[in-house]
Amino acid sequence: MLERSLFDHYRLYAEGVMHTFSETIIEANGEQYILTPVQYDQDQLQQQSEMGQWLQSQGEEGIPELVNTEYGKPTVDLDGTVMGLYRLPSSKKVIRASAPLGRKLAAFHQRGQYYSMQSRKKGVLGAQSWKGRWERRLDQMESWYSQLLRERVKTPFDQTFLLTYPYYMALSENAIQLMNDIAIDDGIGSMGQGNTICHRRFNETTWLTVDERHPSSIKVPGQFIIDHFTRDLAEWLREDFRNNFSDYRNMATQFPEIISAYEEERPLTTVDRKLMIARLLFPLHYFEIIETYYQTVDEEKKVSLEKEFLKAIEHSGNYERKVSEVIRYLMDDRSRMRLPVWLE
Repeated sequence: MLERSLFDHYRLYAEGVMHTFSETIIEANGEQYILTPVQYDQDQLQQQSEMGQWLQSQGEEGIPELVNTEYGKPTVDLDGTVMGLYRLPSSKKVIRASAPLGRKLAAFHQRGQYYSMQSRKKGVLGAQSWKGRWERRLDQMESWYSQLLRERVKTPFDQTFLLTYPYYMALSENAIQLMNDIAIDDGIGSMGQGNTICHRRFNETTWLTVDERHPSSIKVPGQFIIDHFTRDLAEWLREDFRNNFSDYRNMATQFPEIISAYEEERPLTTVDRKLMIARLLFPLHYFEIIETYYQTVDEEKKVSLEKEFLKAIEHSGNYERKVSEVIRYLMDDRSRMRLPVWLE
């Protein structure tokens, strides 16, 4: 029982509980908390908390504070799911401005930029790491593909994967080639100039609404990572396109809003625009569905993934057209970007 777990691990008496998607809002001791699944180890959670503290020091509002258990641990296992408890800021500390999401995201990135410069994390960061990560994922997918070809017994999901993989492999190679072209045309250093605090997968529900008077005002540190800021813009567009397949006719008046609002605060360079396009070309949603499917033993989850997989494939043509629209909106003849023929 949730109430008992909260007391056992945090010594909190829950006075009110509200469930929203995968998060749970809790009222206890005159304060509000959010209980949410976490996907990182303790060191990463500590770094995310430091990112949250940095953002607060730079004036960002709506950052919850990670609460350790009675035993000093940052997470707790509830029914097999690793969860983190965050104390929400008081309503007096939550931003009241009703600025467009794009402008708020740009201001967030500006405040997180200097943290990324001081980050203790070593190695290749941000967009400079995308090409290598995509190549490793493609190699893994190629391995599964080759293995399944040799299997005598195949499930319907296996068969669909085998039929569609060559197409998505080509998309992936297009995205990787664009990253090579950016490194050659603009210099690999140009990809490292936009690193900041970002989100694992940014979309219109990533920033939570706890109080309807202050929509999208809570930014949970458990989502934070260091990456190039165009990651958030590209992933917002990807999710928006996938969730609005039936609205293709109206798409031209929808997607520019977040980009134009973002540029009011932080104009995009030509390299930024190229990186957004390369990231949208890489079929991350396809990879994530397949990777999750073959790594889970939960049959109910597999059924859900099968439906999601078929939907993504069915609407792949619409996704391509939307990416083409983004390219025409972002790029011009001076951009020197070599695009696949099907996008020209």
